Amino acid sequence: MLIKSRSVKDAASDINQVINNENYKDEIDAIIKENEFCVIVYENENETPLYSSSGKGDPRCGITEFSMKKHMDIIAKLQKEAKEHDGTASTLLEESANKEDFNFKEEVELTDRYHSILNTPYDEKKLRKLLPSNKNAQMMTYISVVMQADKSIKTIVVNAQLTPVNATIETIQTQFLIIAVILILIASLLAMYLSRKIATPIIEINDGAKILAKGRYDVAFKGKGYLEIEELSNTLNYAAKELSKVESLRRELIANMSHDLRTPLTMISGYGEVMRDIPGENTAENVQIIIDETKRLTNLVNDMLDLSKLQAGAQEINSSSFNITEEIEHIIARYDKLLTNKDFTIQFQYDKPVFVKADIIKINQVIYNLINNAINYCGDDHKIYVRQLIEKDRVRIEVMDHGEGIEKEQLPYIWERYYKVDKTHVRSKIGSGLGLSIVKAILELHKAEYGVISKRGQGTTFWFTLPLCIADHEKIA
Repeated sequence: MLIKSRSVKDAASDINQVINNENYKDEIDAIIKENEFCVIVYENENETPLYSSSGKGDPRCGITEFSMKKHMDIIAKLQKEAKEHDGTASTLLEESANKEDFNFKEEVELTDRYHSILNTPYDEKKLRKLLPSNKNAQMMTYISVVMQADKSIKTIVVNAQLTPVNATIETIQTQFLIIAVILILIASLLAMYLSRKIATPIIEINDGAKILAKGRYDVAFKGKGYLEIEELSNTLNYAAKELSKVESLRRELIANMSHDLRTPLTMISGYGEVMRDIPGENTAENVQIIIDETKRLTNLVNDMLDLSKLQAGAQEINSSSFNITEEIEHIIARYDKLLTNKDFTIQFQYDKPVFVKADIIKINQVIYNLINNAINYCGDDHKIYVRQLIEKDRVRIEVMDHGEGIEKEQLPYIWERYYKVDKTHVRSKIGSGLGLSIVKAILELHKAEYGVISKRGQGTTFWFTLPLCIADHEKIA
């Protein structure tokens, strides 16, 4: 209602400004073109309108003229007020309107004027249809009286009939119901489409996950559509691939462990039976073979236990400051004695002794295992190089061989238990086959950096770094 009254006032104000123009009728037509207003302009006290929008086919202006008869006293009052103030006076009327408000029999004297305004014969039935049937419906009339420069008075009546209210409401309700039904149908169809689009790949992924859970790692997930579903599908494909690798490593681990356990047990049992059954075979040489295989079996079991403890976090490091350069020299000296009758040489390169703070026993085990690995896989030159490099506040230990090297895509897996680049199992010359796994576990326990550099046909370099113990290092500097 507020918006409607404001638009009515604005229309009257615009008409006030153009009323004295030569082509004011066209300008008024333009003002009311976009609004459902009835506009009637009177001059002085004439009852015949100077202008009426009924000339444009708006029969409601006839109703407005009839209703204005009730407000003649208001118009007279406004005209008087405009004369006294030599300006403008206006008022806004809001009233109920229905068929009972008009006595058409008493308005016969207006028939001629009605005929001239509407340019159509007087038709009471037609006029009644224009009136609102709802007693609560309202008509809004804005009356503006303007005092002209020549002392003439123009009365501008702008009427907005808010009818037929019931018909409008019923129309809106019908349209709302139709639109609501259409929207519900569209929403239902869209929901069915989206549910199928989302649910179908999820169901397929779920079925694939059940197959994966049964140990069939060759299942392929093909979830398409939404980004999240596609990412889930890619993740499950990656998981299936990794689980397949783990399963392969598990089988290889069992096979290699079975081989490494069975071999010394077979030799111990075989030589023991020979010594028991064959006279003269109870020699120191045969006894030494049994002792060596027993040690190999013991080392294998001990390494397995150590690795399990390290990976389970059951072992703690006992850090202390020690000269790692001297420890490496002592370890190489022991290898020199063990490899006296074999064509192996181990060279140690360093600039000066350095101290580190770590668990001396476990770091020695790391160095032993890396040298053992280099001996097992060194090239035809049978040369192993151990280098000590100082990098700012850390020392880097490298163990290098000139063996066949390792393919780039296989490097991430060499730290796994019993992983072999050459899948043909060969009995280790030294060690248990768990050396690199133990190295990884110990260095991670120390939070040390480590890695491997290798190229096929150019050898392999294993390395790790530890922080320098600066205070002890300065003592020997």
